[in-house]
Amino acid sequence: MDIREVLSGGDLRSIGHVDAVVAYVGNDPDRFSELMTGLTDDRPVVRMRSADAMEKVTRRHPKLLRAHQASLFEQLQIATQQEVWHLAQLMPRMTWTEEEASGIVHVLTDWIDTETSAIVIVNALQAMFDLSAVHPRFHDELKALLESQLETGSPAVKSRSKKLLQKL
Repeated sequence: MDIREVLSGGDLRSIGHVDAVVAYVGNDPDRFSELMTGLTDDRPVVRMRSADAMEKVTRRHPKLLRAHQASLFEQLQIATQQEVWHLAQLMPRMTWTEEEASGIVHVLTDWIDTETSAIVIVNALQAMFDLSAVHPRFHDELKALLESQLETGSPAVKSRSKKLLQKL
């Protein structure tokens, strides 16, 4: 199976054959590595669906991320396509140093400040919340962000901000 070809076709509003790819990859590190190559594909639809499939695979098999941690950190910093917001979901599934976590929080904060997409903002906030469980030094920054989003965010962003503030 050529994973990138299976993930191509159609448009960004559909998930295409992501579920078939998730089943195919399973817990296989080589197939996961092949899936990772989709993040740098020329086609936006392949990049988006690769990130979606990676998120779904690593819900069950987060250890697959370890071998790709440095690459994913880099991808997070250069991602410009809002459809790869799944990268935010992957970050808390890995172990980061305080400095790396700070870099991730910085990128996610930029996403929140510059994105108009509620799904990107909600997932960035959730990832920051999850990271702050391991790195408590981000609590104050997160609290301020959540309070700000509670005032200015879309209904979905306000709802998630309220839930996360209650858990803080």
